[in-house]
Amino acid sequence: MTYTYFNRNPGRSMRVTHLFSPVRKEIPMMVRTSFPTMTIDLRDPEFVSRWSSSTRTKINRATREGLTVDRGNYLLPDILKLFSTTASVKGLKGYTPKDFTQMPYIESSAIFYEEVMVCSHVWLIDQEEKRALLYVNASSHLNPNDDTPLTGRAHYFLLWQDGLFLQQLGIHTMDLMGYRRDSIDPWLKGIYQWKAGTHGKEEALYHYYPFWFFVLRKFRNMLTG
Repeated sequence: MTYTYFNRNPGRSMRVTHLFSPVRKEIPMMVRTSFPTMTIDLRDPEFVSRWSSSTRTKINRATREGLTVDRGNYLLPDILKLFSTTASVKGLKGYTPKDFTQMPYIESSAIFYEEVMVCSHVWLIDQEEKRALLYVNASSHLNPNDDTPLTGRAHYFLLWQDGLFLQQLGIHTMDLMGYRRDSIDPWLKGIYQWKAGTHGKEEALYHYYPFWFFVLRKFRNMLTG
């Protein structure tokens, strides 16, 4: 299966899946599913000033705690290793570096505290769309020795720093990849509350799957839970 991302003109092909398209349309023999998300407008130079006061307080505290930011796709293997703990606990497939070879452009970043990676992000970037999607959001919060409040502050701090970096790349929209305010899943609800701290805008993107692939994928998910 071949994948496209942010495609403004998704078409019918039995071997192509279109993910995160901003366009809603009917395509014969393709199944469209909605993907609600939350976005941050980076065209505002002071975008962080719109975030909640508690979020900004956490960022201000994080700036005094000796956190360091590193960037570069050489971080990808370590980021995916960090994410694997969450994937294992939540029954998710996880990722390998090979999964990102099809993606046209990614940017990776991480926060370190005392030389230990505490949280990290992988952004899928579309330069034509001027949009960056938070494709991987990893942290050490499932580590029993983790300082959970520090990790939470580090995530907001990294999101802010990523926003400043993406602004320099000419990106207009920072997409937090998913948002459902009515979620009843305790884990997802916590993640969505974290995203809500940015006071971002709720939007909808769309996935388009070939019919046979959608049915096969749904059946596989039923078997694996």
